[in-house]
Amino acid sequence: MAPDTIFELRPGHPFSSEIKRILLEQTDRAIWQLTTPGLDVDAAVHDARKCFKRLRGVLRLVRDDVGEKRFAELNALFRDAGRALSDIRTSAVLSETLEKVHERFPRQFSEAEVQRLAARLRAHHEALRDRVLSQEALFRQVAAELQRGRKLIKNLPLQGNHFPSQGLSRVYARGRRGLARCQKDPAVAHFHEWRKRVKYLRFHVRILSPAWPPVLGSVTEELVVLSELLGLDHDLAELRRTLIEHPELRLHGAEQGKTVRMIEIYRQELEARSFSIGMRLYAEKPGRFVSRMHAYWRVWQEETATRRRKSLNS
Repeated sequence: MAPDTIFELRPGHPFSSEIKRILLEQTDRAIWQLTTPGLDVDAAVHDARKCFKRLRGVLRLVRDDVGEKRFAELNALFRDAGRALSDIRTSAVLSETLEKVHERFPRQFSEAEVQRLAARLRAHHEALRDRVLSQEALFRQVAAELQRGRKLIKNLPLQGNHFPSQGLSRVYARGRRGLARCQKDPAVAHFHEWRKRVKYLRFHVRILSPAWPPVLGSVTEELVVLSELLGLDHDLAELRRTLIEHPELRLHGAEQGKTVRMIEIYRQELEARSFSIGMRLYAEKPGRFVSRMHAYWRVWQEETATRRRKSLNS
């Protein structure tokens, strides 16, 4: 059974100690996924990579507290761990992504066409997965790096109970710029970068959500929707690239061109929906957004302290 994780602040605990707890829990979960015998490989890789993304997001929240050198070292460690497993995860979702294209455009493809291509994509994934895993003790190597990261986290100079204004502001501002850049130039690389910024903000708001659950829980849900839209957009771009770069996977003649066109139409629809949600989530300037989050947090801290005093006096 995977280790328990609580990816949010708990009332009555100092902010810094909570952040360290979250970092350690996510690291332990990733280690467990990569070292526990008998787990489904694709599911374990997917869950471990989600942990790496959360870890990189949380580190950005306390970047100024831990210092640039420590931040850079840990960020690179978890980035490289994710990259070591990225090919397995990317190829794993190709057939699922094709099915989503078929669901969106059911009259454009026959069921037989889709199933034939899906079978080739699954075989492509299995061959790539076996090739990657045949490298000597890949999971053990990644897990060893995570153990090193765990020691670094335990020694981080995180102290006190202060609101992370600088880290939150930086991530929000970069996400806001990412939205503007994608609107100006909808390149695949730009959407990929924006997606990462959206996920980081999603993690930050989720961590802070106990400060006002009805409001921040709703914001978290919208950030989840936005990150999933951008995630599917990325998967579609990867499917298009794979079909173009691997002739052995392609459909014949006009069917290949039709598949690529449908992928591009689907991506345009997703990107339009992403802009609509993104413009609402990033409507405020960074300073105003952070001030509002800080106000929620400050009220929550005061209420928590009041309840503690009443409990001690009762």
